Amino acid sequence: MMVRTQKPGAGFRRFDVAAAHADKLAGAFTGLPEGRGTGHVLAAFKRAACYLEIPPSIVQLIDVLFSWTKREDWAPGRSPIVWPRNEKLARKLGLQVRQVQNLLDRAVALKLISHRDSPNGHRGGVRTEDGHIKWAYGILLSPIGARYDDFIKIAAQGAAEEEFIDQCKRRLASTRRRIATLAQTATDNGLEGTKADEEYELVLMATRQMRKMRDTRMFIDCVERLEERAIVLEQVIAAHLLSAEPQSLSAVHDNNACKGVAAYTHSTTTNQIPTAKAVTSSGLARESSRRARSLTEVEEDLDSHGIDPEFIEAIVPDLCQDLGSGNLKWGAVVALAEGLATQNSIHPQAWREACRLMGERGAAASVLATIHKYRAGEVRRPGAYLRGMSARAAKGELHLGRTFHGLKDLHRSPKMKSFHIGSDGPQSVGEIARRAMAQASLVLSGRSL
Repeated sequence: MMVRTQKPGAGFRRFDVAAAHADKLAGAFTGLPEGRGTGHVLAAFKRAACYLEIPPSIVQLIDVLFSWTKREDWAPGRSPIVWPRNEKLARKLGLQVRQVQNLLDRAVALKLISHRDSPNGHRGGVRTEDGHIKWAYGILLSPIGARYDDFIKIAAQGAAEEEFIDQCKRRLASTRRRIATLAQTATDNGLEGTKADEEYELVLMATRQMRKMRDTRMFIDCVERLEERAIVLEQVIAAHLLSAEPQSLSAVHDNNACKGVAAYTHSTTTNQIPTAKAVTSSGLARESSRRARSLTEVEEDLDSHGIDPEFIEAIVPDLCQDLGSGNLKWGAVVALAEGLATQNSIHPQAWREACRLMGERGAAASVLATIHKYRAGEVRRPGAYLRGMSARAAKGELHLGRTFHGLKDLHRSPKMKSFHIGSDGPQSVGEIARRAMAQASLVLSGRSL
């Protein structure tokens, strides 16, 4: 009579497809290559683990299991097997026994270990005096040895991929800085129709999109298209600058033209004609007095572009809300800018340097423009940005009037305004990236900017 039971395998180790694959790998192991031992195979496994998405808990388990194996276990004709009880593994790993059992099952599913069970299901083994295993039942590490060459290849491919991605990230960062510089040039010179602001927002979005990208093909495709867009933007801005150059030269020529003796009696650095006493006094004292009464180049640039406190309040009303309405004075704007500099972690030395190079009015306007851009997300470190403006002012390259007129155009643009407040502009980074790819395709075909 045949005895039938409902659950003949209850209480025994489950044998499934994963266990079958692990057993097959264990049977295929014939020993490590000559000169290779425990440390080599463990190191190869660890280097490849991150690229195979093996959890750190499994890596730690394998590391602990390897502490019981010896070099001679990996020789041809041998089987690397260890026989620690689950309670000992739990103490080594700082886990519960049930958690250790789950990790062992997961390691089998990943084809990293296999099992050789004794007749009573217990683990155990004996080594001879020379260290070789005489007999043992427990956890087989042979699948890892059988995959040694695969681990070497996977680790090498992963490292090469990492290096390639790092290279792409450096190219992307370089392109982002290039477009940011071009966008600042367009703003400083008041260039219309360059779409530099849109390109800058686009490259920022792409940078965030690519931050966790692992697809090398898509990564390099995005970087190359953004580089092409940067080249096109540079050409457009260069064309605008060259077209505006004749007008600039004409204006300089008119200012330098001789218009009579009266033109030479006007001082470009003071509103008062030096007295006879000043002429006969010490030259050093006269120069110091003249500088004390004069405006800096930055302040003259602000005046020439009509940048006064009322203009600034209209451009950055959120920063000037504490000034109140009415007849604003530069003194109140300077005090406001100094307070905002402290609130936004701008070092007092940076503020004093800006005042020395730009004058108090120029420094105040620079701080307000910097804080405005910082709150809009265009500037990461306001202190460093202000120091950069001071450096440009020292070289005579800071055109703050054009900067404020550029902010005025952005303030009036409903498209950019909605983009910053998030009401109408595209919200999805993926959508921005797809739009970038589509526009880049049109650039390549010569149908769009």
